[in-house]
Amino acid sequence: MSFELPPPPQEAGSDVVIATLWRSATFDAKYYLSQYPDVAASGVDPLVHYVRHGARENRNPNAHFETHYYLATNPDVAQCDINPLYHFCTDGWKELRKPCKGFDVWWYWSTYLDPASDAVNPLAHFLHIGEAAGALPRPQGPFAQGTQLAWLPERPVKRICLFAGYDPDGLVDDYVIDYLRALSAHADVYYLADCVMQDGELLKLRGIVKDAWAGRHQRYDFGSYSLLANSLVGWDTIGQYDELLLANDSCYLVTNFDAVFEQMDKRRCDWWGLQATKGIAKTKAEPSNQFKQPVGMNTVRASMLDRFEEDDTYDFLIGSYFVAYRKPVMSDPGFRKLLNKVTQQPNKQNVILKYEIGITRYLITQGFVLDTFISSLYPFHPIYSNQHFKLLEAGFPVFKRYLLTANHYQVPKLYRWKEKILACAPEANVQTMERNLTRVTDPQVLERNLYIGTSRLADDEQVPTALLTDVEFIEADHRVPKYDHWWAFPVCAFSGVFSGNERAVFEEVKNDESIFKIILTRGKPVSLEGSNVLVVPLESPEGQYYLLRAKILFIKHTPTRNLVYPLSSELHDLINLWHGIPLKRIGYASLDQQNRRDSIAQEHARCRAVISSSSIDTMAMAAAFYPLSYNGVWQTGLPRNDFILRDFEKLPKDLQAESRKLEHVLAGRGLVLFMPTFRNGAGNTCYQFTETELKQLEHWLQEHDLVLGVREHMADHSGSYAEQLQRLGTLDLSDAHYPNVEILYRSARLLITDYSSCFIDFMLTGKPMVSFAYDYEYYAGVERGLFYELEHVFPGPVCTNFQALHNALMKNESIIRPEIDIDYEWKKKVFFEWCDDFNSARLIERVKNLMN
Repeated sequence: MSFELPPPPQEAGSDVVIATLWRSATFDAKYYLSQYPDVAASGVDPLVHYVRHGARENRNPNAHFETHYYLATNPDVAQCDINPLYHFCTDGWKELRKPCKGFDVWWYWSTYLDPASDAVNPLAHFLHIGEAAGALPRPQGPFAQGTQLAWLPERPVKRICLFAGYDPDGLVDDYVIDYLRALSAHADVYYLADCVMQDGELLKLRGIVKDAWAGRHQRYDFGSYSLLANSLVGWDTIGQYDELLLANDSCYLVTNFDAVFEQMDKRRCDWWGLQATKGIAKTKAEPSNQFKQPVGMNTVRASMLDRFEEDDTYDFLIGSYFVAYRKPVMSDPGFRKLLNKVTQQPNKQNVILKYEIGITRYLITQGFVLDTFISSLYPFHPIYSNQHFKLLEAGFPVFKRYLLTANHYQVPKLYRWKEKILACAPEANVQTMERNLTRVTDPQVLERNLYIGTSRLADDEQVPTALLTDVEFIEADHRVPKYDHWWAFPVCAFSGVFSGNERAVFEEVKNDESIFKIILTRGKPVSLEGSNVLVVPLESPEGQYYLLRAKILFIKHTPTRNLVYPLSSELHDLINLWHGIPLKRIGYASLDQQNRRDSIAQEHARCRAVISSSSIDTMAMAAAFYPLSYNGVWQTGLPRNDFILRDFEKLPKDLQAESRKLEHVLAGRGLVLFMPTFRNGAGNTCYQFTETELKQLEHWLQEHDLVLGVREHMADHSGSYAEQLQRLGTLDLSDAHYPNVEILYRSARLLITDYSSCFIDFMLTGKPMVSFAYDYEYYAGVERGLFYELEHVFPGPVCTNFQALHNALMKNESIIRPEIDIDYEWKKKVFFEWCDDFNSARLIERVKNLMN
């Protein structure tokens, strides 16, 4: 099919990108000129402008290709600096990448074009023919399903099964015979193997299946289903049955199918499978796939199917390794068309997207009611995780072999697989499974897969002597094993100090022999007590080696800032401990970060969880750490607050030494702790004290035998306040001298801050505080924004100018000898669910649950 093209630009003769886009018929010059009058005024050919300038400026080449969207959803294209429309026209559409959120390539392709042919770019067809003819760019809902009109077969059900096989050695394995014998008790089975069988192998199936064939077609399981339906068995024969079952030999039989068919024969539905999945490998980190608990299929059918259509990649599916279609679906022309038109694909992902997901989606959009034997939608891919064993406990009849042969999601401790299967199904023939497993899997690969999460493979591995490049690091990350008892603690990316939440977590487990603690330093020495502890530079071959193998990582900023390397969040669990309870807006919610929201969301999506200290704080952190879901915010309390409330003698020795050092410097004087927050302009935006104001402060300090200690924000290296206030005899309380701010809270009599969340932690001491909010209106309304109105949550005077600050210090004796305000305790409860020293213990319990 060809489209009418405008005359080519002169540059098309020498520029392959321009020539390709001109021939693709996807560049709409009229649209481009109407949207961008400056291009029309320049006299430059619009296509040439788009290639040379427009794509980099995020301009759109037609009404249904959004340049920014395509680059944001395809970071590999953005990183390679390829013209996005050129990539879409040469490769992207064939890989089913969407040109915009409102146009779905495969749905349009399979609905209006020949799904077996890639002769026509679906977007070009829509632009030139489809849109004018009333074709839809994507399915139109609603898709919620009610079961009252769904099909219920008469008993007994007459069932046919099309079975897809494959064996690398051309054998019909014993586990396949066991599987088919159990299946044939409920269906007439027709078998086709996508391989050349050894002589006599198909004879093993005599008396078990109705007929059997073998031959190489290289179209995966759906190729076998298609050939069986379209030619070897035929739709006329299939039409004589009540139910069409598709199954393959990718699973081991755990128990017979009696319970499955008995239960499903009673269910009113048009089609069903053993279980449903939301998410595939490429979409694991998407917000819609971050739910933690199973969701009932009734809820999925009633309210979630429409939302799945909003995802950038549609990834809800019923597993095609065992799925049944009843009369209404079997006779549907669209269903038959999709199954008939299965063609060879360049990779397995396209097979999943086009056929496994594609048929699922088609049937949903056509209103066919689905159901599953497992009555809940589990998080992500349950048959490729430890959730698989929970399915077996619920009566799941098969075990997916790929979990053991590939273990591509790094499930730990699979060496116990036989024990776990037998615990659920004592009659399971695990010996037959094991014989097949060892025959078809490389021994070293199998060893690595089964012992991920143990130290068994670490003993004889050699630490490299040279740093890996980013490309090498990514490859190694997907290759090397992960150990869930290896916990990595990168030090602060700003100060290089090991303190705060991550230090408190370490202290809680430092003597736990079962956990290997890896401290990753950044230039400053770290000395710690504990057993099974390693201290190693982050930016070193050794640091890379141990980081790659650590399953659990504790960070306090963004993954990129803390970890430096392109570590996969799919293979590691990143627990973000952050560095405080936020008052000011942070991350995705910050006013000054709106133009960086996409990159911020990408960073947050890499985290498995972030912690919070109360129900209200959980809501703030959920907003700040979008797209992490509410369930991804763990309400455990902040570990570092254990150091504020714990008895002195139970503190780590270096914290005790820090405290004694401070008391010696204070020499009996009271400490006034000044902790301003970070501002974007750093030194240029801090308050400039006048000579008179400095004298007033000096007099007040001397009158009450106080000394001012200054601790500026860890990210502010200007030292502006320290420089201004040094004439008052101030103490330098920076990280360099006092790494653990909790010691300062314990010793201080009074806190002066502005919008720093340090005041929230300081509330645990019950001591007084003052907010010097000299730029409150600007900071709250322009620079960052606040999660809470300061006056509503700050348990002390809020002063918007120096005179108000001085008055608060001079006139309010309770500042020095406090009697707690009546609302102090109430405000504390806003931020703290617990006021104890068990925050670290609660967090560690949550982390250990990930290991089980």
